[in-house]
Amino acid sequence: MPSPQFAPEQPKSFLGVWVATLSLIVIFVVGLMAFPPSFEAPAGEPSSNVLFVGRFHPIFVHTPVGALLLLVLMEVFCLTRRGEEKYGPAALITLLVGAAGAILAVFAGIMLSREGGYLSGNFSLHQSMGIIGTTGVLLALVIRIYAMGQGSSELLHAYRAIFFLSFSVMGLGAHFGGNMSHGNKFLTQHAPPIVKSQITGMEKLMLSFVTPPKEEPEPDIVQPPPVIPPAPPKTITQAPTVPETTPPPAVAVAPVGGDDKLVFQHVVLPIFEAKCNKCHNEDKAKGDLRLDSFEMVMKGGASEEDGAKNIIPGKPEESLTIQRILLALEEDDHMPPDGKDQLTEGEIALLRWWIQQGASNTQKVTGAKFPPEVQPVVDEALKVASNQSFSAPNPASP
Repeated sequence: MPSPQFAPEQPKSFLGVWVATLSLIVIFVVGLMAFPPSFEAPAGEPSSNVLFVGRFHPIFVHTPVGALLLLVLMEVFCLTRRGEEKYGPAALITLLVGAAGAILAVFAGIMLSREGGYLSGNFSLHQSMGIIGTTGVLLALVIRIYAMGQGSSELLHAYRAIFFLSFSVMGLGAHFGGNMSHGNKFLTQHAPPIVKSQITGMEKLMLSFVTPPKEEPEPDIVQPPPVIPPAPPKTITQAPTVPETTPPPAVAVAPVGGDDKLVFQHVVLPIFEAKCNKCHNEDKAKGDLRLDSFEMVMKGGASEEDGAKNIIPGKPEESLTIQRILLALEEDDHMPPDGKDQLTEGEIALLRWWIQQGASNTQKVTGAKFPPEVQPVVDEALKVASNQSFSAPNPASP
C-alpha cells in the first residue's frame, strides 16, 4: 500500500532552506573540530575571547529551548494534513532557528568549559547530551525539508519521532546542567517522595555510565602473631589472703543533647552549603575550589598557586575566604557573586571566629565560647542538625 501523500496547493522551492541547513551542518562539524569537547581539565590558559563568548552560554541556551518548545506545540497541529499545509512552513523555519540556536549554545558551552572546574559526571552528561541532541535536531531538519519536498506524510512521521527524541535528550542534558549550577538537590529538594525517588534513581543510573567506580582499598594482610616459647616455670610464693572487695556499681551517664555536635560539621559547613557550594562542590569546582568538606576547604583552590591560602588557622584577616567575602559587592572577586544569596553579618562573624579559634575539625559545640553576635546562627544550625538527626531513618530498625 503506498504511503499517504499530501499535496501542497502550489510547489515551493526549499533551496534557501537547504543552503542554510547545509551551512549549519558544516559550521557544526568544523566548529567541533576547532573546539573539540573535552572531559578533562584544560591543558592551558584559554584566551579572553574564548571565555568572553563562553560566558554567554546561559543566555544562548534559551534560544533553542524557546524555539523548540514552540515547535513541539506546532507539530501537534501539523499532525493532520490540513495542519501540515497551514503550519508546516512556519514549523520548518522554527526548527531552523532552534537548530542554529542549539549549535551556538553548544559552542559557547564548550568554550565555557575551557575555564576549568567542570570535572564531574553531571558535566559529562550535560555536554554529551547537548551535542547528541543538537546532532539529532539537524538530522530532523534535513528529513523535514526532504519530506516537505516529496510531500510524504510517512517521512514527516519519521522526522517527528527523531525530533521528539532529540529534544528529550537535550532536555535531559539540560537537567544535568542545572545540577551543575544549583546542586544535585535543587530540583528534588521540595519534590514529593515518589517523584524524588524516581528522579534520584534516574540520575544515579545515568551517572553510573560516566563516573568511574571508586576503588576499594585493599584489605590489610593480617600477620599471624609470632610464636613465643613458653617461659620456664617459676616458684610461686603464697601471697597473704586479701579480702575481696566489691567494685562500685557503674553509673549510667545520660547523653546531653548537642554533646556530639562539632563546630565545623554542624555549624560552619552548613554556611558553605547554603551560600557557596552551588559553585564549589564535587560536580562544579569553580577556580578548582571545593567547600563541601573540611579537607577541601583547607586544601583551597587555584589561588593557592599565587601564595594566597584559603584558610589560615588563627588568621582570619589573611584567609582568602574572608577577604573575598568582605570585598565590596560590586568587586569582581567578591564572593558570593552579586545576585547570589549573601552571607549575613552573623555568618561572617562565625566564620571569622572559627578561623581565629584555629579552624578545627574536631572542636565540639559543647564548651565552645561563641561570641554573642554569632549565637543566633549557632542555635539555628543546631536546630536544623537536630531535626535532620531526628528525621533520619534508623538503619537498624526493621
